[in-house]
Amino acid sequence: MHSSVYPSALFAPVRLLRPIRAYATVALTLMALSSVASAGASTLLLVSREGWSWLTVRQWNALYALLLSSVVLLFSIIPLLAGIAFVCWLFRARGNAYAISPGVFHRYATPFLVFGRFAPLVNLFVPKGLVDDILTTSRPGGLRPGTDLYRGRRSGLVWAWWPAWLLWTVMEVAFVAFGNAGMTALETVTLVACVPLPLVAGVLAARVVLTITKLQETARAGLPAGGRPPKRPGPPVGSYLGLTTLVVRDYDEAIGFYLNVLGFELLEDTPLGDGKRWVTVRPRGARETALLLARAVGPEQEARIGDQTGGRVGLFLHTDDFARDYERLLSAGVVFEEAPRSEPYGRVVVFRDLYGNRWDLLQPADVSPAYG
Repeated sequence: MHSSVYPSALFAPVRLLRPIRAYATVALTLMALSSVASAGASTLLLVSREGWSWLTVRQWNALYALLLSSVVLLFSIIPLLAGIAFVCWLFRARGNAYAISPGVFHRYATPFLVFGRFAPLVNLFVPKGLVDDILTTSRPGGLRPGTDLYRGRRSGLVWAWWPAWLLWTVMEVAFVAFGNAGMTALETVTLVACVPLPLVAGVLAARVVLTITKLQETARAGLPAGGRPPKRPGPPVGSYLGLTTLVVRDYDEAIGFYLNVLGFELLEDTPLGDGKRWVTVRPRGARETALLLARAVGPEQEARIGDQTGGRVGLFLHTDDFARDYERLLSAGVVFEEAPRSEPYGRVVVFRDLYGNRWDLLQPADVSPAYG
């Protein structure tokens, strides 16, 4: 029973939910400066075309220096800083998205977080896909492990932001091209478009960043979808079972299975020194009992991996919707020993975890299926 019955390919990256608000604040500030600088430079260039005969040579030289410095900032320093801040925010947001929806693979590999922002041509379509996946997997409650993001419904907000950003980019390139070609009329048209487009794209980009940040901070705080904390229950009465130990072969292997296959959440993963870690997981939405994943040390403990109860069912996973969770686990590759059956105490089926421990998936007879 020591060998895993689940392929490692089932395991998507496991992440912890980390603070993201500071990253969002820096990214939003620099993105706003970039948008305002672009619109401001375009406005100044437009005004300068109307003639400045009433200015002295000295005044005109000062104004020209201001226009030139604005263009330099527009096309180099501010956008570069804004791009770096946005990529840093993307890294943190994607890690949090993996924590909210464990077991769901994003469509682009990690290097695209950088290349998708700065590499020519690639930056015309990759950032939209990256942000789409992050927003989709940051929804309250997360997605089921194994969800195919290629088939998911996409956010209208992202669809609004990305064309606006692309059009802004195209207009800036066209302005330079028409100017070099001496096509004054078209150059003026693109310059006019470069006044509102940066502001529109900036506002939509800010909404995207704020929406994802709020979703992830809400999830990190353990709040429901609306962001308001639930009413606190009264003080606990008596005692309850807080933790039960499950001996495992490897911490990360076990975390991968319980998060990405069973859909549990990671409560704590704290190093204790000498390679030991305090790792606790529990079903999403549970409030009390959790599993302590303890790595076996020595032959005696290793012999107990997958057989802590002498072959009996030792763990009972209760559900309020048996059909939903049975299909979810089945699609994730969970090994079931039998077909689901109805008993006087409820609907039940026996399955094994990655080490062979026997579990009951059980919907008690007095629990009605959940809808919604």
